[in-house]
Amino acid sequence: MKLSLGAVLTACVACALPAAAFANQMISGVIPPGRTPVLLHVLLPVAPTLLRFTFTAPNPTTNPHVRYDLSFCVGVRTNPCGLPTSKVVVVPEGVTKVADFNSSIFKTNVLVVGQGTRIPIPYKVAISP
Repeated sequence: MKLSLGAVLTACVACALPAAAFANQMISGVIPPGRTPVLLHVLLPVAPTLLRFTFTAPNPTTNPHVRYDLSFCVGVRTNPCGLPTSKVVVVPEGVTKVADFNSSIFKTNVLVVGQGTRIPIPYKVAISP
């Protein structure tokens, strides 16, 4: 097989783009009332690396008197929060917590966020390399 220098350079640039495009990721939304966790889609770099997750539980704009904690869990899809191997970060209302995970953990695990109140609750996750 014969490849031109241009094809090789194009392939190298294409491989480098996903890593550069990964620079930072922000995931935010609102968790509906109840106990069903929300699956959060984490974009992964090409090569395994340490990722810093900044989890935030903002104060809700509706019913601000309702106290709550968010549970951010990394674990197997069938039970991401409840196994001994699950990684759980509990974030109280109005607080931000930081945790580092190797990106390779997401090859077999997912990230979810859950809460147990009767009102919708906002969440934010910033991911940086």
